[in-house]
Amino acid sequence: MKIFAFFLFLISGTVSSQNQRFVYEYVFKMDSLNRDHADKEIMNLDVTRDGSYFYSALLITRDSLFTTEMQKSKASNTLHIDFRKIRQPKIGFRVSKTYSGPETVFHTSLNAVNVAVREENRIRWTIHPETKSIAGFKAQKATSQFRGRNWTAWFTNDIQIPDGPYTFCGLPGLILQIADEREDHVFSFAGSRKLPEGFSLIDSQTKEIFVTREKFNRLWNEYILDPAKNIKIIHGSAAMSETLMFDSNTGEPLDKQTLIRNKELGVKKLLKRFNNFIEKDLYKQD
Repeated sequence: MKIFAFFLFLISGTVSSQNQRFVYEYVFKMDSLNRDHADKEIMNLDVTRDGSYFYSALLITRDSLFTTEMQKSKASNTLHIDFRKIRQPKIGFRVSKTYSGPETVFHTSLNAVNVAVREENRIRWTIHPETKSIAGFKAQKATSQFRGRNWTAWFTNDIQIPDGPYTFCGLPGLILQIADEREDHVFSFAGSRKLPEGFSLIDSQTKEIFVTREKFNRLWNEYILDPAKNIKIIHGSAAMSETLMFDSNTGEPLDKQTLIRNKELGVKKLLKRFNNFIEKDLYKQD
């Protein structure tokens, strides 16, 4: 057994010299009081020479369908877009890594604002002698205590890319599988393919506000206390004072107080079921 401190190796070898997409199945239990229920999402880890981007595979499908609906709307000279045809990802966060830094950025939205947390990702790994086969690759065991959870990872030297799903990286090979000790969050390798030359990571032009982990947590707690704050501000302006909103299901008009109440009840209901975030300290409630 030995300690492997955080270090990103230079990408080398035939596999790592090309743009690659590694696909993972992410199984997660967001309700800590109902661990019998688990959700799943297919995630992509797009790797280039300079870094990687981890995100829900549905983001690609969503953006493609949205573009198609926009084109239909323009062709018919209407403003109607059928959002029911656009399946939304269950996982809204994305993670980007730069290999030269090294640096990891956690991207998400908070109260309709794109925010990002940038930091050096210093994970201390303990590498163990145990091995097993995963998808035809010889994988070796590694463990770490990280962000309030105990993690067990399985990495392969057959793919010499020191990266992996989510923020995990720094082992001498690609992480094929990783799970916390309660298996609330499990990432499993599901396949890979080459990406074309000149491929660029998606969402690279998204405008974001960068915050510290502490600032993110403060903003999260402010949002929980007043989830309808934006609605109050918007409808408190003179320009919006007489504006009517409509229920998308019934077509009935909604007044300001109903909008605020619906938002507050919706967030309260959501937090009862979504209380086991992978990032414990970011979403810690005061």
